[in-house]
Amino acid sequence: MGDAMSQMMIDQLAYYAQLFDTKPWIQHKVNTAINTLRALEAHQIPNQPLPQLFFTENQILNEPSLMPLDDLLFDFRQELISSFCIWHLPNQAWIADLHQFIHGRRVLEVMAGNAIITSNLRQLGDDIVATDNFSWQEQGIRLPAPWTQVHKMSAIEAIHAFSFDVIIMSWAPDTDQSDLEILHALRQQNFTGDFIVIGEKNKATNSKGFWQNADLSTPILLNRHHIPFDFIQDQVYSVK
Repeated sequence: MGDAMSQMMIDQLAYYAQLFDTKPWIQHKVNTAINTLRALEAHQIPNQPLPQLFFTENQILNEPSLMPLDDLLFDFRQELISSFCIWHLPNQAWIADLHQFIHGRRVLEVMAGNAIITSNLRQLGDDIVATDNFSWQEQGIRLPAPWTQVHKMSAIEAIHAFSFDVIIMSWAPDTDQSDLEILHALRQQNFTGDFIVIGEKNKATNSKGFWQNADLSTPILLNRHHIPFDFIQDQVYSVK
């Protein structure tokens, strides 16, 4: 079903690629979205960060025919969620930075979803375990289709079950405080490694309690190729 859904968006985008075939600045956004969807169908991620997949108010005022395309691109992230169960979209340049940051250490990914990050780090030789309880499938989204092995367990179970030097948590839900529970547990364990969190502070991801209690920094290495492509301004944080 997911491939069929993404093909529908690809077909719609292809129409606009043809409609604006004399305007490269529009085509770039459209073709990037098309190529990203096709890559994900083949279990591949973009090589570089996506450009901003929206148009400014002035651009739309100057070119009113952009409005339906802007609406379509606005739905791009929802397409990633509905068709591929991907909330956070990594790219190869960012994965390479993360691989450099890990530097041979043992890694645990919690709330891994379909384990896109783990899959790509494993291709670079990193020692990483992916875990997820797959509770998100209860939201009426597609059944899980992991890109690599994922251990089915909660995040709190995972941090007690595995040894690790780096823990990665991306796009934790804002509907419970499981992320805060993890933060407290790591502190109780006197964890001295790196806790990497990807999310939008006080907005789309994570609980309010997590953001209130987390001691945050934004490593330059982990953010130089992590560039928001839509209205959600997520970042990569190091958490203490």
